[in-house]
Amino acid sequence: MKRNHYSRRDFAFTIGAGSLAAGALLLPQQALANPIVDDANINHIGPKSGFTPQIGTLMSMLDWVSDSVIKYHSKLSVEQLDYVHDKDSNSIGSLILHVAATEVIYQDITFHNLNGFSEANKPRWNVAMELGDDARKQIKGNPLSYYKDAIDDARAVTRREMKQRDDAWLLSGETKEWNWNNYCKWFHVTEHYANHRGQMTWYAKRIPK
Repeated sequence: MKRNHYSRRDFAFTIGAGSLAAGALLLPQQALANPIVDDANINHIGPKSGFTPQIGTLMSMLDWVSDSVIKYHSKLSVEQLDYVHDKDSNSIGSLILHVAATEVIYQDITFHNLNGFSEANKPRWNVAMELGDDARKQIKGNPLSYYKDAIDDARAVTRREMKQRDDAWLLSGETKEWNWNNYCKWFHVTEHYANHRGQMTWYAKRIPK
């Protein structure tokens, strides 16, 4: 049987074109110009005021999943946030800071075309990004509000920068050896919150009573 071979670039283009076509079928033309969801309701995923439609939808997903990280751990004490399950584990607090750091590094990658943290961001975020021994030693003794503020600080920058960009930018942006467009990079940031939220849940259920 003859097998067709597609490059990753062809695949990404096909998926992107298909998604746009599906969006055109599902959303009335008016919805592309105006928000169709309640800005104040975090459980409404879709275009948001102040953003182009695809970016607004991405932001609504990012807000939802980061909010779930904070809400799930809202009753944990400082000691519980600092709990380290074994010598190779990271605390829940350090993982929360890690997902915020991931958001920041992708700001520097996508908004400023850097390969990693800017020199301004590295001192605050690098330990949380790398995790491991340094994180176990340095990231502790903080209430949940400290970690929420870190996410809020990161999100404020993301929101400000995304408002300056459009869907054409989101669907573009392959850089250097990465065959990822900007949408894929920011989807990765979103799923990173979800991925580590599962890890945090596992740890939280094993905190000694």
